[in-house]
Amino acid sequence: MSTTRHRLQKGETLTGLLVGLALGMVVLAAGSTMLTRQLRGHRQTLHDTHLHHDLRSAMDWMAKELRQAQYSAKAWETRSPTLCLDDFCQDAQDFSVSDETLAFSYDRNHNGQREKDECMGFRLSSQTIQIKRSCQDAGDWQAITDTSSLKVSALQWTLHCSAAQGWLRRSVQMTLSAAWPQDPSRTMSLTQTVRLQNDLPASVQSKFCP
Repeated sequence: MSTTRHRLQKGETLTGLLVGLALGMVVLAAGSTMLTRQLRGHRQTLHDTHLHHDLRSAMDWMAKELRQAQYSAKAWETRSPTLCLDDFCQDAQDFSVSDETLAFSYDRNHNGQREKDECMGFRLSSQTIQIKRSCQDAGDWQAITDTSSLKVSALQWTLHCSAAQGWLRRSVQMTLSAAWPQDPSRTMSLTQTVRLQNDLPASVQSKFCP
């Protein structure tokens, strides 16, 4: 009786074990591939988020400064529809746009006089955005972006002007493009139009809005 019962007991064959192991490896490989894709997608999304944040921060800061171009605390005394006689309405350092460079000045300390540290500007150089900090001829340019986190590929300015009731109204369209340093294929471009708050006499249009 015990011999018969022993003969009826059957175990898994070696072939069955190998087939089961192979199926398990296939499932594991598929799961690993899906996990790798998800991690890669998450990493790319994170890079895009950082790129957008850095690009937006740079653009917003430039826009904030640019809005004040040619501000003078005493403009009510020195500007009219036919005249602009103050220190911030004199030459190209007060406002000019050329290629990838924009320069301007404004009355930081509200005394109506253009001090040596009241000239500003932005330009693209060696894939970084630089800011001008003085009224020297050569300028004092300092980088405000870092190529280790943001490589700027383009910085473009488009000036728009219109005259209304003897005054010159201006806006500047900024376009900023950059790439993620570790992956040049990950690029982004932002555009923003900045309305300059300080109108000028229409009589100086040829000087500041050719």
